[in-house]
Amino acid sequence: MRHLLTTLLLIPAFICRAADYNVVDYGATSDAGVNSTEAFQKAIDRCSEKGGGRVVIPAGLFRIGTIVLKSNVHLHLDHGAVVLGSTDLKDYRPMKSSYVSLRTQTETIQLIYADSVHNIVIDGYGIIDGQGRAFEKLSWNDEGVTRPHLIRFIQSQDITIKDVTLKNSGCWMQHYLACDRLHIDGIKVFNRNNYNNDALDIDGCHDVIVRGMMADSDDDGITLKSTSPRLCENIRISDCVVSSHCNAVKLGTETNGGFRNVNISGIVVKPSADQKEKFFGQWIGSSAISLEIVDGGVLENVNISDFTVEGTESPIFIRLGNRGRGYLSSGANMEAIVPINHVGHIDGVHLNNIQIRHAGSMGCSITGLPGHPVRNVSLSNISLYHKGGVKADEMAQICDTIRDEKEKAYPEATMWGNLPAKGFFVRHARNVKFSNIEIVTEQPDIRPDFVNDDVEGWGDQGDGTYRNPVLNVDFSDPDVIRVGSKYYMVASDFHFLGMQVLESDDMVNWKYISQIYRRFDEPGWDDNQHYASGSWAPAIRYHNGLYYVYFCTPDEGLYMTTARNPHGPWAPLHLVKRVERWEDPCPFWDEDGQAYLGRSRRGAGPIIVHRMSADGKTLLDEGQTVYEGPVAEGTKFLKRNGWYYLIIPEGGVGQGWQTALRSKNIYGPYERRVVLEQGSTRVNGPHQGALVDASDGSWWFYHFQETPVLGRVVHLQPARWEADWPLMGVDFDGNDIGEPVASWKKPIPSATVFLPQTSDDFSATLGLQWQWNHNPVDTHWSLTARKGWLTLKALPADCLMVSHNMLTQKVVGYQSESLTMVEASGDNYAGLFCSGKQFRGVGLCKEGVFIEVDGQRTLVQNGRFQKLWLRVTNDCQANSHQFYYSTDGLHYQPAGSAFSMHSGYWKGIRVGLFCYGNSGQAQFDAFQQKVAH
Repeated sequence: MRHLLTTLLLIPAFICRAADYNVVDYGATSDAGVNSTEAFQKAIDRCSEKGGGRVVIPAGLFRIGTIVLKSNVHLHLDHGAVVLGSTDLKDYRPMKSSYVSLRTQTETIQLIYADSVHNIVIDGYGIIDGQGRAFEKLSWNDEGVTRPHLIRFIQSQDITIKDVTLKNSGCWMQHYLACDRLHIDGIKVFNRNNYNNDALDIDGCHDVIVRGMMADSDDDGITLKSTSPRLCENIRISDCVVSSHCNAVKLGTETNGGFRNVNISGIVVKPSADQKEKFFGQWIGSSAISLEIVDGGVLENVNISDFTVEGTESPIFIRLGNRGRGYLSSGANMEAIVPINHVGHIDGVHLNNIQIRHAGSMGCSITGLPGHPVRNVSLSNISLYHKGGVKADEMAQICDTIRDEKEKAYPEATMWGNLPAKGFFVRHARNVKFSNIEIVTEQPDIRPDFVNDDVEGWGDQGDGTYRNPVLNVDFSDPDVIRVGSKYYMVASDFHFLGMQVLESDDMVNWKYISQIYRRFDEPGWDDNQHYASGSWAPAIRYHNGLYYVYFCTPDEGLYMTTARNPHGPWAPLHLVKRVERWEDPCPFWDEDGQAYLGRSRRGAGPIIVHRMSADGKTLLDEGQTVYEGPVAEGTKFLKRNGWYYLIIPEGGVGQGWQTALRSKNIYGPYERRVVLEQGSTRVNGPHQGALVDASDGSWWFYHFQETPVLGRVVHLQPARWEADWPLMGVDFDGNDIGEPVASWKKPIPSATVFLPQTSDDFSATLGLQWQWNHNPVDTHWSLTARKGWLTLKALPADCLMVSHNMLTQKVVGYQSESLTMVEASGDNYAGLFCSGKQFRGVGLCKEGVFIEVDGQRTLVQNGRFQKLWLRVTNDCQANSHQFYYSTDGLHYQPAGSAFSMHSGYWKGIRVGLFCYGNSGQAQFDAFQQKVAH
C-alpha cells in the first residue's frame, strides 16, 4: 500500500511537468561554423510565452552570440552538448540595466544575460565555452564592453546553476548582481585565457549557496563584491576546489555596500595544473583568503574555516583601506557621480582551521588605517609553512616599505612585498586574537612570527564608548566609590610602598591624585624581606565628611587611615588590630550610625562581620561568621531598599565568579545568587571589585581579570537591579548569569582621553606613579642634588632583587616603551630594570654596559661611558621584551636577547630605575613611558 501511494503521488508531478523546447527544433545547427543565436532565443522566448519549461541543448557543437533568459526558463545542456561563444563582437547585444552600480554605468556585452527575471536554471553536464581568447584587452576597464562576460544576471531571483562546465570567458566568467536566492552547485570553471578572468563574482546578492564548485582561474577565484550600496548578505560557500593566480577566495575589491553574514568552509586552494601562461598575479597565487573593505562599506560576521591551501604568496590578507571609489560613474574618465567620503569598517571575522603549505615568504597581514582599526578578528588553529629566507640585512628595506600606509591604493595581498613578520603583521587593529598558530619556514628567517603596530584598543575609544579593560594596568582588587560627581579608586599594592589613590570624572579615564602612606615601620621592611606581603585588598569609603581606607597585611594586621580630601594628606596609618592572616576588610556605617567591618581570612573565607567604633578605629567584638562559600573573599558592603548586600568573589582568582549575598539582617542569614561569570567570554575570573552608582542612577561594576604578564587589569561592566538583585554584564549564553562585555557606551560622556601618569621630568616632586620597592632610604635619593635629575646613591646589595634604591612604576598597556638616560660614578650598578617574577636590568657599571638576569650580571660592552641612554620595549601580548642601549642617544642596539616576563608576587610586570653597589651614585635625566593606546 505504501509503495502504491508513493507511485500515485508521483503521477501528477510527471503529468504536470513543463514541456521541453529543443533548440534544434527552432533551427539550431550542430556546426561551429553556423550561428545559432536566433534559434536559441526563439526557443527561450517560446518557453517563456508558454509559462516556462526546459530549453534543451542536445549533444553537439553550437555557436551563439548573446541570448537573453526569461522568467521560468530552464536552460539544460545534455551530456555532450557544447555551446561556443561567438568570436565576432557583432554577435553580442549591448545591454543596459536600470540597476545603478559601478558595473552598470555603460552598456555591456555578455553571452548569457538576464535582468529582472525569476526562476531561471542553467544545468546539465554540457559545456559552455566563451572562446574568450579571441577578444583583445583594449583598456584597463574594458571587461564587458569589448570583452564579453559569459554569464551576467542582474536583479533577478531564484537562480540555479548546476553541474555545467564553464570555460574561457572574455573577462569575468559569472557576474550575479543584486540577485536573491542564488544556488550554484557542482559546476566546473576553467578561465585562464584572458585578462580579468574571475571564476565567480557575486555582487550585492542575498541568500546565496555555492557548493562543490571546481574553479581554475587566472584572476580571482570565488569573489564577493559590492559595486553598489547593496551588501552581499547571507552567503554560504562550501566544499570547493579553487586555483587562482590572484586571490582564491576574496571579499572585495569593490566594496561600496560590503558583506554581512558570510560563511565559507571546506575549501581546497591549489596551484593550477596548467601553468603555460599568466595574465595577472603570482604563479602560486597571490592569496588564499582576502577580506577587503576600501570603498566605504562594512564587513561583519564573516566566518571562514577548514581551508587546505597549497601555495599562495601571502595566504591571509585582511585590509581596511580608503580607495573611496563611488558606485556610479560616467564618462571616459570614470568620474564618480556618487563619491565615497568615509572609511568603512571591518568588525567580526573568524578564521579557524587553515592549513597552509608551500607558501611564499611574504607573510600575512591584518591592517586598518590610523583612527580606523580592523576590529574583533579571531584566528585559531592555523599552520603556515612557507619558504622564508628573509635575512637581517633586508629588514631595513622591509620596514621602510611598510611605513607607507597606501591608504588609497588598490588592495592586494602582495602590495608591500615581504612583511615585517613571517607570520602575521597586524597594524591598526583592535581585539585581534590568535590561538594555536604555527609558523614554520623552510629556510632560516630573521623575522618574528608576529609584529603588532597599534593593534589593541582598551579604555576610552574616543567615540563615546570604552573597551575592556578600562585600565590595562595592574590594579589588583580595585575598590571604587562615588562622592558627588567624582570617583575614587584604590587597589592592592602589596610590597610596593605608597598605596595610590586615583580620581575620575567619567569612570573610564583615571589619574593619580595622592599616595596614602610611604613606609611600613615594621620588621623586614627595610631589607626587602616582604615580597607578596604588604597591603592586600583595600576598601575606600566616605562617611561624615571623611574618606576612609582600610586594608590588611598578612603578617602585621588591620590598618586604616582617613583624609578630609582624597588628594591628601592622609593621616598616619592606624593599626586597628595586630593580627595575622586577615584579609579584604570593608567598613560599613548603618543608618543608625553603628559601624561594622566585614573581612575574610587568608585562604580564603569565611566572611566575618565585626561591630566597630563609630570612628572606625576599634573593633568591638571578635566577629561573627555570616557566610561560608567556595574561596569566599573580597568583602564589599552595600545597603539598598532595606537589604544588606555582600558583593564577593568566589571560586578563586583565575577561575571564579562574582556572587551577591543579601539579607534583611546584617548578620544574615544571607540569600545567594551568582551574578557574573566568565561564561562564553575569554575574561577569566572575573574577580573582586566594586559595585558603584553613577549620578544619573545607572549602576556599574568594576572587577579585575588576572593576566599572565600585565597582572590584574581592571574591567568595567554595566549593572542593573532586578527584583532587588544586582545583575552585571550581559547574559550572552542565556543561563541567567551575566558575562563580561568587551565594549560598552561610556557611563558619562567626556571629551578628553588620558591614562594614569607614566612619565617624569624630575623637575619638582616625585611623580605619584612611582613606588619604592620596600621602605625607601631617604638619605640616599634626591631631586635637589642636581636640578631636574633624580639622584640615587649606591647602597650595598648582591643583586637587583634585594637592592634598596629600586624605584618602580607599572607597565601600562599591551605595548609600551620606557626610556631614560643615566650618568653613573663610583663602584655600582645603575640603570633601567624590568621586574615581575624575574628581575632583569640593563645599565652602567665601572667596566661598561651590563645586563642582569635574576642576579647574574653579564658585560655586553667594555668601556668607560660618561652617560648611557637606555630603553626597554614591553610587548605584553606576545610576551616579548627587549633592552636596548645607546652611547649617543641616537643609535640603539639590543642589550642581550629578547626575553619573556611573568607576573609574580601578586603583581604584574614593572619598569623602573635602580642603583646599588659599594660606592658612588647614579643620576637620571627624566623617565618616559610611551604607551600604545
